[in-house]
Amino acid sequence: MLRRVFVVLAAALPVAQLASAADKLVGGPFVVNAGPNSATVVWILDGAGGKPGLSAQKTTLSGLEPGSAHSHVVPGLADGKVRFRTAPLGQAKFPFVVYGDTRSRHDVHRRVVEAILKVPADFVIHTGDMVADGRVEEQWPVFFSIEKELLSRLAFFPALGNHEHNTPKFYEFFDRSQPYYSFDWGAAHFTMLFSDIDSLAGGGDAKRKFWEEQKRWLEQDLEKSQGASLRFVTIHHPPFSAVKSRQGDTNPTKELVPLYERYKVAAVFSGHDHNYQHHLKNGVHYVVSGGGGAPLYLVDAPLRGITVKAESVENFVQVTVDGRQVRMEARRPNGSLIEGFGF
Repeated sequence: MLRRVFVVLAAALPVAQLASAADKLVGGPFVVNAGPNSATVVWILDGAGGKPGLSAQKTTLSGLEPGSAHSHVVPGLADGKVRFRTAPLGQAKFPFVVYGDTRSRHDVHRRVVEAILKVPADFVIHTGDMVADGRVEEQWPVFFSIEKELLSRLAFFPALGNHEHNTPKFYEFFDRSQPYYSFDWGAAHFTMLFSDIDSLAGGGDAKRKFWEEQKRWLEQDLEKSQGASLRFVTIHHPPFSAVKSRQGDTNPTKELVPLYERYKVAAVFSGHDHNYQHHLKNGVHYVVSGGGGAPLYLVDAPLRGITVKAESVENFVQVTVDGRQVRMEARRPNGSLIEGFGF
């Protein structure tokens, strides 16, 4: 079906100010918080308003048509056009891509991005560790430079990894007020969690309190979404790992497994392990896509009874949702198939 394309001219800053800062554009524009009727366009400037450092500028578009293609031009930016799709309403067929751990080996990161650009997708989910150290501002322009074409075409939904170090820049760049959030796309529900509790301020009691609050929020979020046809969760640290050195990890993500099972989560996406893994336990698929550029980890300890596939390889995962049916295809940067499965 042919969809209408809207060009919306709006900006959060006066055109004259944008024009004066055009040569300092270091990221974007890109789209976050895409819903059925609205989306936020963000671009990153270095030295905006004469102030040193990186800052995010943004504008919110509203009154958009659900499930359709849109474009937006940021006035005053020499390369200020972004395209994206809004979320459809109700049952709909749509593809999306999952990838992560893009923090190093920039040549590999570029190849993964180039491969993603060749497959159909309405949006992308990043499983975390976008850069090596989120507190170092100089690393973010490199990330945005590599991701530029991809993020100019597809809405972006990132999760925080441990290498972001819970930097305030994450919240500023991606227009987030909390480290965990959720969204709907068609009749599917997506929950994005935060697992790097070691980066939180305060002692052990404060960190545990945060974790318990997030667990309560997760249970409420999953309970409210039981009317959705499918539920997906993204969290950087995987609850199961085929990497022997990771199997003693004290991160509490395993505590969430009973909630995933109780509320019939279809799949949990993670990164952190720099490889590809697929585990299946009690009806929940656990997919690790941490092969976006970080140095690969060996797969040396598959878990008996639940590990379906595990390979030390750079990768991304294309997911196609059609009603209650899901098809996943994990691919190498050259496009070859690592694993394909449906449920």
